[in-house]
Amino acid sequence: MSCVFCNIDKSKLENTIIDESDSFVVLPTIGALVDGYLMIISKRHINSMAELEEKERAEYEFLIEKYRNKFKNIYNKFPIVFEHGSPINNSDMKASSVIHAHTHIVNHQFLDESIIIKKLKLNRIDNLNCLSKKQNYIMYINPENVCYVSYNFEPVSQMMRKIIAKDLGYEDKFDWKKEKFIENINSTVRKFKKEVVK
Repeated sequence: MSCVFCNIDKSKLENTIIDESDSFVVLPTIGALVDGYLMIISKRHINSMAELEEKERAEYEFLIEKYRNKFKNIYNKFPIVFEHGSPINNSDMKASSVIHAHTHIVNHQFLDESIIIKKLKLNRIDNLNCLSKKQNYIMYINPENVCYVSYNFEPVSQMMRKIIAKDLGYEDKFDWKKEKFIENINSTVRKFKKEVVK
């Protein structure tokens, strides 16, 4: 089976390259639940960002901070950042619907973040070096740049998207395979392309 992120179809709107570095591309995503939804995708085919080498991790963390600031410039607030990390073993239970490392950056702030932290059993971490290659995880960075991780959750595909969609009031539209949100993708591309020109 071919990987959609290893073979990105650049002719599609949702695959518009917003930014590119040695190890990553930044692009919008199909199923953009809000205006302001990007992904950082590893160019190397790995299961999660836990597999990054030291140089790649520094580049990854730089991109997260760069885009946190771009979201603040564009939307006047910091975004949330999350990743569903999948283990390197052949477990059938994966937390991600596409098994290729990608991180979501979303123009959203939870109505009550404490509910999310409790529901997902998120624990605060000091840095991203502690992410495990051997088990499913959810990594979450809140708008205040506090990092969390959980290894103790049911590995359901699109878990964070479901939670965000519920928080937005349209829980039934979380699935990127069914709900495209083309207008949000268009707006995101327009705003970030304009920001890149500055």
